[in-house]
Amino acid sequence: MSNYFFGLDGGGTQSRLAVCDRTGKVVEEVYGGATNLYTGKPDQVSLNLKALFSQVEQYFPFAGGCIGSAGLGREREKVLFRDMLSSLLPSVPVYLCSDGEILLVGGLAGLEGYALISGTGSLALSRSSDGSLKRAGGYGYMLGDEGSAYWIAHQALRRSLRSLEGRDLNTHMLPSLLEGCSLSKAEDLIAYVHHQATKADIAKLAPLVTVFAKEGDLLANNILLCAAKELVALAVSVQNPAITAKELVLAGGVLEKDPVVRPLFEEELKNVLPELRIIKARGTALDGACLLAITKFS
Repeated sequence: MSNYFFGLDGGGTQSRLAVCDRTGKVVEEVYGGATNLYTGKPDQVSLNLKALFSQVEQYFPFAGGCIGSAGLGREREKVLFRDMLSSLLPSVPVYLCSDGEILLVGGLAGLEGYALISGTGSLALSRSSDGSLKRAGGYGYMLGDEGSAYWIAHQALRRSLRSLEGRDLNTHMLPSLLEGCSLSKAEDLIAYVHHQATKADIAKLAPLVTVFAKEGDLLANNILLCAAKELVALAVSVQNPAITAKELVLAGGVLEKDPVVRPLFEEELKNVLPELRIIKARGTALDGACLLAITKFS
């Protein structure tokens, strides 16, 4: 019987793979290309997986493993991954799950609790000790991602235009937002947002909103207050009475770094869910993948 397990944190630009023993001690950690099906074609993902596992062949065959990546909680993506793994890791049981689940388990260093992510996008997740999951958000920038960097920046753009016409709160953000888009006139935003800008181009404007909020801009402060409320709403929607660990781990640039949104979020959360305690992450998503592999297949 093999004494080794693996955990894989499948990113959109880089992936990390760790090999651990039955106690959870990591004996090897390697890096490779993207293994996220949303940012790479299946053929390229397959090649990147092969390159990752070729670096740890001395530990074959594994007793089991866990791969966490965006969208991998859905059956369609699981089928694609299982096809890739059937020849790469024959007869090795592998647990496939979303990147949110490995982040939750790693951050809490346990199998139950809550996680809330707000970076470019947003997602809330809860997990009970029996593996039951509830998720909210994660629908992408065209359908959701409330409270995320993209959402904040998009709100700033659209509501600054409304303000220009006297239909929203007063703001001084528009000239700086235009400069951030390398534009000179408000009307130039129409073609830029609809036909030129990527999600990342818009999201990178979010810190400007925080700068103006700290200077007392009415609209900027309102947008960030709304963002905080949206993030609390995500956390509320995944509450599960079966979960005894009332702990919440936070991740993503907005929740980890924004000096305005974070305190607003904490204040609102205390009012709505006073029993839920925010904790500092005890481990990484990669740690979570290893813990899930050991738990599932020991």
